[in-house]
Amino acid sequence: MQSAGVSFLEPFFGMARDDPDRPAVVDNGLVVGYGTLAGWARSVARSVAPRTAEPQPPVGIVTHHSARDVAAILGVLAAGRAYVPLEAGHPEARLAAVLTRLGCREAVATAESGWQPPVESVIRPRWALTDAPPAAGDGLPVAPRPEDPAYVLFTSGSTGDPKGVVVPHRAPAAVVPTLRTLYGIGPDACVLHFHGAGGDTSLEEILPTLTGGATLVLDDAAQEGFGRVVEEQGVSVAVLPTGFWNTLTGDLLHQGAGLPASLRTVVIGGEAVRADMLERWRLLGADGVRLLNTYGSTETALVTHAVLLAGPGAPPLPETGGDLPIGHPLPHVGQRVGPEGELYVSGPNLALGYHRAPATTAARFVEKDGRRWYRTGDLVEAAGDGALVFRGRSDHQVKIRGYRVDLLDVEELIGRCEGVAAVAASRVERAGHSTLAAFFVPLPDHGPGEVAADVRARLARTAPPHLVPSLIVPVEALERTHTGKVDRDATRDRHLDTSAAPR
Repeated sequence: MQSAGVSFLEPFFGMARDDPDRPAVVDNGLVVGYGTLAGWARSVARSVAPRTAEPQPPVGIVTHHSARDVAAILGVLAAGRAYVPLEAGHPEARLAAVLTRLGCREAVATAESGWQPPVESVIRPRWALTDAPPAAGDGLPVAPRPEDPAYVLFTSGSTGDPKGVVVPHRAPAAVVPTLRTLYGIGPDACVLHFHGAGGDTSLEEILPTLTGGATLVLDDAAQEGFGRVVEEQGVSVAVLPTGFWNTLTGDLLHQGAGLPASLRTVVIGGEAVRADMLERWRLLGADGVRLLNTYGSTETALVTHAVLLAGPGAPPLPETGGDLPIGHPLPHVGQRVGPEGELYVSGPNLALGYHRAPATTAARFVEKDGRRWYRTGDLVEAAGDGALVFRGRSDHQVKIRGYRVDLLDVEELIGRCEGVAAVAASRVERAGHSTLAAFFVPLPDHGPGEVAADVRARLARTAPPHLVPSLIVPVEALERTHTGKVDRDATRDRHLDTSAAPR
């Protein structure tokens, strides 16, 4: 293998060399040092290193939310390859479609995951992380080129099929140093690894932590017992979905409990922040904890905008008409607002485009003023201090539990089911959480309850959990606008009160 070059992973391998016993990951009580984690990563890198100069398809990583997942991600990146996360609990048909589309021929899997390749796939795990001892050595196995793909993540599309976003190595290289500074991650920090590897927020936790000499904490009880885990593990930084933060804030107030003393920074993102929840957060007496609201998309790598909402150093919030800002662009990010209020983003953090979808890539990644821009589809306006405020979407995309979901995608999937004549999907806000609801008109001679059960069963087999509506409600007709188009919000508002409670 060639010697190391300039890479955002070099600080991690340097720490492994200089202080191998420093805790890198605490995995449900098991402490893994930097030296061991780097050894695992080198073993993965050697296994998947390109054998030829030809472009290589992504490597599948079967995620189990463990220290070995982290090592697999680092190893594939260190080999100059791209990875695609494969969540073993997702429907087999969905995984098979992803593998086939990307042409994957190899995967890294741990024995704990219990994963077997989908029957439709020719892929075979060529290396299991638990089967090999850590590999010795210094530095990086290769020096990835900036434009080489680093990972592929699939987002919701409007045709019932997911879109594969291809992100190059230059993107995290540009973002990670900024996030280390913004989140206050240094050698004394302890960062909660809350998110699974299926989305890029996991990299927002992993990469700044391990390139900053800090410790990453994984604990299966973090969702149900957040406060206890943070207190016991001395967590100082937590990156949380906004919906989870809403619930956490309400629960702490109800219990009369405060925040753990170790917590210094809470980062939220994925959905708009409600002003009433920020007021509740302040009632917790969390004056010593920095609360950051962040914004970004898969196509723009992790985070592009941020604002300090509360805590030490927080400026007065601008007048925004009641909506909280998504913030200012980070130093590596260029922004412009189009005539209709759509946000455009540029910079080294941009994705290469969508896998084998040139038309879609050309529509979303555009050239203007000699620069390449990503059309976010988000409508914004600037507040008095220049911070951007989210004002809606130019399309039918919504955020559900931090995942980007196109309502047309959900409608397309349900419309393929037998017995469905028409369908409308909408987002429902309940108790600080966003969920999906689908309202369908059954075909004549089809029992509404039976169709609803069939729809739910089909989606469970073919779609990831965030695309399965919590409510699937039969209705006699869909509400329509004066021009005859389906009015999703009116349909939701008319029928929601008479529907079943979310499951």
